Amino acid sequence: MKHTNKQFAGIWLDGHHAAIISADEAQDFSISSRISGTDSQSGGSEHSMNQGKKTELDKFFRSIATQLAAFDEILIFGPGQAQEQLKHHLDDSVQFKQKKISIDSSDQLTDPQMLAKVKDFFKGRMS
Repeated sequence: MKHTNKQFAGIWLDGHHAAIISADEAQDFSISSRISGTDSQSGGSEHSMNQGKKTELDKFFRSIATQLAAFDEILIFGPGQAQEQLKHHLDDSVQFKQKKISIDSSDQLTDPQMLAKVKDFFKGRMS
C-alpha cells in the first residue's frame, strides 16, 4: 500500500472558537488543539469598536494559521461566514499559496461529529 507524505487537517470554527483536527501516523484523526478568540467589548465610537473587532479577528486568524502551517490539505468548516473569512486570510499568506484549502458549512457539531466529517472528507486521499 502506498502512503502519502501529505499532512491533512480539518478546522471547525465560528467567529470565536476553533478546533483543529489532524491525523497521526496511524491516520487516526483527533482534535489536536482548540483556539479561542477574545471578545473585546469596549466603549467608543462605532468605528473604533469595528476596528477592535477586526484586529481581534485578525489576531485569532493568525493564531489559527500558525497551527495550520504544517499541513498540506486543509478543510475549513463551521457556521456563518468565519470559514470564508479564514480562507481569505490564508489565501493572502505566502506560506499557504501551495496548500489545498477547502471550505464547507456546518452547524454546531459534537467532537465525534467533527472527527467523522474530517475523516470522511479526506478518506481516499490518505492511502
